[in-house]
Amino acid sequence: MSIRKALVALAAAAALVLAGAGPAMAGGSPHFIKSATSASADGVNVVVQFKEAGLSSGSVETVQATAHLDATYQCINNGGNNPSDPKKTTVSADVSESGAFTAGKNGNLVGMLSLSPPAAADVLDCPNGQTSTLTAVTWSNVRVDDLTSGASIMLKGTFSSGSPV
Repeated sequence: MSIRKALVALAAAAALVLAGAGPAMAGGSPHFIKSATSASADGVNVVVQFKEAGLSSGSVETVQATAHLDATYQCINNGGNNPSDPKKTTVSADVSESGAFTAGKNGNLVGMLSLSPPAAADVLDCPNGQTSTLTAVTWSNVRVDDLTSGASIMLKGTFSSGSPV
């Protein structure tokens, strides 16, 4: 085989390799769009809306929202008051929610995740005539991570609702 034929064969093989690698390299640099990614309070929940760009068209991404929760649960009597011998507890924990989202033809992905505190009945056991109630919640350190692409963003703000009785 001549050197010229060997070079042509090598160039053809390289072109096939690059053509095969095209779809895997179709995405750019995955990142969340800061101006289109936010968190807001919705009652006792925090809702995270996000937009990610630089993905491969049709890629399925696992996106996770995480925030720190400080919540106060109290036993409230049938009159809506805190009894003279108050029973309460505070939960301080990181809460997360994730979902699978598919990037559109343009490599963008838009989605929403909602974080909720634990149900009051699961946290505090109250005596007869009293109901376990979530009376105050504060969310902080909200973060969005694409567990598939590695993109992440921290969101500013603290979101509070209610106050202990």
